Amino acid sequence: MPRRYGLFQTTAFRLSLFYVLLYSLLTAITLGVIYWSTTRYITAQVDAALAIERDALIHDYRKGGLSALQAAVNRRTRDEVTGGHFWLLLGEGSQHLAGNFLFWPDGLGRSGGFGYINLDSMSIPKPQRADDDDVDVRTLATPLKQGVTLLIGQALSSEEQLADHTFALVAWGVGVIALLSLLGGVLMGRNVLRRLESVSEAAGEIMAGRLSQRIPVAGRGDEFDELAERLNAMLRRIDQLVCGMREVTDNVAHDLRSPLTRLRNRLEVALLEAREPAEYREVIEGAVADLEGIIQTFNALLSIAQAEAGMRRKDFSPVELVALTADLGELYGALAEEAGLVLDIDGCGEAWVSGHRDLIAQAVGNLLDNAIKYTPAGGRVRLELACTGGHVRLSVSDSGPGIPDAEYERVMQRFVRLDAARSSPGNGLGLALVKAVAQLHGATVSLGDAGPGLAVTLDFPTL
Repeated sequence: MPRRYGLFQTTAFRLSLFYVLLYSLLTAITLGVIYWSTTRYITAQVDAALAIERDALIHDYRKGGLSALQAAVNRRTRDEVTGGHFWLLLGEGSQHLAGNFLFWPDGLGRSGGFGYINLDSMSIPKPQRADDDDVDVRTLATPLKQGVTLLIGQALSSEEQLADHTFALVAWGVGVIALLSLLGGVLMGRNVLRRLESVSEAAGEIMAGRLSQRIPVAGRGDEFDELAERLNAMLRRIDQLVCGMREVTDNVAHDLRSPLTRLRNRLEVALLEAREPAEYREVIEGAVADLEGIIQTFNALLSIAQAEAGMRRKDFSPVELVALTADLGELYGALAEEAGLVLDIDGCGEAWVSGHRDLIAQAVGNLLDNAIKYTPAGGRVRLELACTGGHVRLSVSDSGPGIPDAEYERVMQRFVRLDAARSSPGNGLGLALVKAVAQLHGATVSLGDAGPGLAVTLDFPTL
């Protein structure tokens, strides 16, 4: 039974949560920079206004002296109605000369430059005191001649409201983005979890023995569908291999039962009564022949298994097929002659492939052996080698009865023998070995009509 995970235990949710936190952090940094830039811009605008006011007052001072400056500050103080602008003109010994500041604010230096103070209601006259004077004031101090200092200030109440509003928007924006991202992460995690649960359930069904079970494909064309399709292809291949293994087991048990039973009966009959040495020798020779056939069957199965598993690929080396076919033609030519057949060999200049020489020789030998076995006397067997661009085509054809087109795929399976071949010796593994060797070498094998007879073609890629 596959284990079921909660949403918060899944890797998808954890990754989503990580990216939510990362995205929220980046968003907070971005909006924080915007907030900082906004406050800097507001401060710059206030500083520019204070500088303009200072320049105007200094112009009056230079034109009319201290009295003109004092009159200008008094006039501005008298005309101030908003309570947001402040002036202070101090003489030597901190003498109050003009302005709506009653005294120099604590903590503010008199050397000149911009500064911040928190408005103290006691530092301004009663008529100008507001209900809430707890606001920051941006100041600009300017030292003049004879110990006189000019201080100009502007309350930042409206600017602070704008900054506070901007900060609130930034905070709400970060919160909403984080919340929406988290909800998106939860939805994405649930979607991924559903897809993974379907894979897990299918795997559980397969582990329970139902190899026909397949992983559902959503049809979205995404990476999950691609993974599901690949896993389904793998499952189909495993199902085929398991079915093939079962079939091989059944066929091995069926095909070996007869020779083993025959061997046991022969030996039991030989033990029933005393016999002449020649008779015992005949029984032993028959038993050895039966055992030789059984050994050949197991050797063929072993070769097929090794070829399908790719175990022989490590022993690959360059193989020259022209010389190989010449050696096989010389070996099987005598067998064809004994059977009353003619073996024709047609080669090309050179044909180099990468492979296992013994396995290729065994596969081609099986084809020649079948062709000689099933071709009536007076017929012909042809071993042909053709070299085309990038490929070497090796073909074995005969003039025998051939195989029906509908049986081409079936005869490539293990232990499959057609009715016409059941009276002939063999185990039904020859063409199965040819197919396994072809797959090991990246070659294709095809069956066709030789008109009359059968033609089996192996198409190898050249070295």
